[in-house]
Amino acid sequence: MSDTYFSKLDPSEKISRLVQLNNSKGQVTLWVKGQKQKFTLKILEFDKDRLEIILDTKENIFPKGTPLLCSFELRGMYFFSQVSANKSIVDHFILEAKSELYKSEKRGSFRLLTFPIYEVYSEFDLGEAYEGGKVIDLKSRSNQTTLFKNFLKIIENREDEAENENQMVKCRVQDLSTTGLSLHVGEIEAHFFSKDFIYKNVRLVFLDEVIVIPEVKVVYIVDYVSGDKNLKKYKVGLTFPNLPVVTDDQLGAKINQLLREIDFNKDFENFTK
Repeated sequence: MSDTYFSKLDPSEKISRLVQLNNSKGQVTLWVKGQKQKFTLKILEFDKDRLEIILDTKENIFPKGTPLLCSFELRGMYFFSQVSANKSIVDHFILEAKSELYKSEKRGSFRLLTFPIYEVYSEFDLGEAYEGGKVIDLKSRSNQTTLFKNFLKIIENREDEAENENQMVKCRVQDLSTTGLSLHVGEIEAHFFSKDFIYKNVRLVFLDEVIVIPEVKVVYIVDYVSGDKNLKKYKVGLTFPNLPVVTDDQLGAKINQLLREIDFNKDFENFTK
């Protein structure tokens, strides 16, 4: 089974993506289904009223009416459609884009096993969390174990930090998708990941980029068997409820950037059978 599936965009989202492609003066890749030869051509203009993509070439690559498969990339996300070849009145090559537009997605919503290959960290603000709509002050919770007290001392602001700077806990991400992530944490950090906690504005820190997730909800925390029997560890699963489209695109683009070697074109051919 293919590792890729294709989600259909609604008509307004289709127009929006094609307008973005036009504004970026990007490129499209064209090929006849079943043939290996592909052509990559630059966008000249998109006519959203006629649903026509005008390409920056007058070369007669395909006869008028030839059904083609088309793909293009926007910010690391890949889009696919079936189009038809045509010519403008001034002989520019045109794609009639009247069919559905699809976005390619990795099964599991682009799930990326980040550890140990990629260094990705998540940063949680310990000032407050939410549980069932109720605000919880994590620094004054009733749990007063020695480990918890010691950890609070560790994370307290140092004298050289601004007084109003929030206290944070930073964990390395084990795997990541556009719908959530998982962490492996120790006994100390586990105090901050009770089921149904919702954190606001969690920072995902990549080597070259930071992406802020508006809401992150703890869906489970379970015992994790590690190689060290003397070290108690837990696996934490978190999800991203109500993720804005802009953030979804940004995160999807980042993950897709790391999975760029996958040949989505072949998967789309199989999808259109």
